[in-house]
Parts: sequence; structure tokens; C-alpha cells
Amino acid sequence: MIQPLRSSLMLAIFFGQNAIAQARIVSAPSEPSLLNLTKQWTHASTLGDLRELRGGGDYLELRVWGGFALTTETQGLVLRRANGHWSAFLARVMRCELQIPRVVGETASSATIRRYTEDAKRQCGTKLRDVGPGSQIITTDSLVVDSLGVAESAIADAWAAADHAGVIDLPPHAEHRQSIDDAFMYVVEIRNGDEYRASAIEHVNPPETKADRQVQDVYAAVNRLLRGDLILKP
Repeated sequence: MIQPLRSSLMLAIFFGQNAIAQARIVSAPSEPSLLNLTKQWTHASTLGDLRELRGGGDYLELRVWGGFALTTETQGLVLRRANGHWSAFLARVMRCELQIPRVVGETASSATIRRYTEDAKRQCGTKLRDVGPGSQIITTDSLVVDSLGVAESAIADAWAAADHAGVIDLPPHAEHRQSIDDAFMYVVEIRNGDEYRASAIEHVNPPETKADRQVQDVYAAVNRLLRGDLILKP
């Protein structure tokens, strides 16, 4: 009887871990959405895809992204509570560029282009100079994640302010009277135990809907963890 009992226990643990690892999507923007971008960035970083992270029933993580416009940078604030402790991270999207001769790029194999892309990532943030007419630019994005050295109490307060602002109640998107070309966008992701919610809402000033006010208040709540020169403003 010991072996069957042990096997049953191991199966229960295995399936229990798998169930908690894949979050149940409660709400999310319809496709195509900016979540595809955040998933690509985080999947290749130390953060990981929030929908696929393993965590206990009390696991809580909030990711608030701002930017996505051609004229602005994009970065995210991450608040995480795991095993009763809070931590916070700043994730910045860096543009990576590499200049190669056009004749090389036109004949390069897929494997060679991938290698050039990896080379570009190794020099992220470096601006190219003297780009000649016979050149081709290899571009990609990379996510740089830094831990924020702030007190756990400050992170807990930032979460409480975001919660008070209605982060749990954010709709997947907000309807506006007219669309704005190249608008500053907010993307909010939250993982609470095995539940996942996400929103993608453009910045409008003044706010037109309750969701506009909520997402702007949530953004302000988490950005209080940053010093002024690191805050990305709409």
C-alpha cells in the first residue's frame, strides 16, 4: 500500500504545481494587443511571462507598463509579493541596433541574421553614427530589468494605492470618442494566485472615462517608487 500511496501523492503534487503555474485569464484585451509585445520582452528576460510563472495561492504581482509610442520610451514597474515578502523592479525597453553592409544583409541566411541580432543586443543603447548609404541596420528590442532598492513597506504602500485606485477593476480597454495616433499607452498586468488580468488603455487628457482615471492613478501609484528622473511621463 505504501508505493501506490506515494505515487498518488506525487501525482497530486505534480498536477497541483502545474495548475498554479498556468494562470487562468480572467480578462484581457482582444487580439491583436500590446500584450504580445510585453510577452516577448518578458519571456526573454528574468521576469518571465506573468501568465506562466509558478507561485503559491498568495502570490501577487503587478506590472504597470507605460509608453509604446514612437516618440517615447517604454518601461514597466513590477511589484511582487512572494512568500510574504515584497520586491520591486524597473524594466526598461532598450533599442538595439547594429550596422552591417547591405550586400551582406541581402545574402545572409536566417541563422546569420539571428547572430547579428544577438550582436545588436550586446550593444543596446549605443547610437549608430555615420550610417552610410550602403548600410543595413539590424534592429531589435531588449528588456533591461533592475531591482529597486526600496523598503518592503514602500512597495506595500504602492500596491495599496494601486488597489485603492481600482487596479483589480480595470477593464481590458476603454472606449474613447476618437483615436489618437501614436498615443502613450498603459498596459497593466496583474497575477493574483492563479488569476491573471490585463488591460491596455491609451492616455487621454483630460480623462474621458472611469477607466482612464483609474489607470492614470494606478500608474502614478507605482511610479512613486522611482526618483523623479526615472519616471516616464505621458
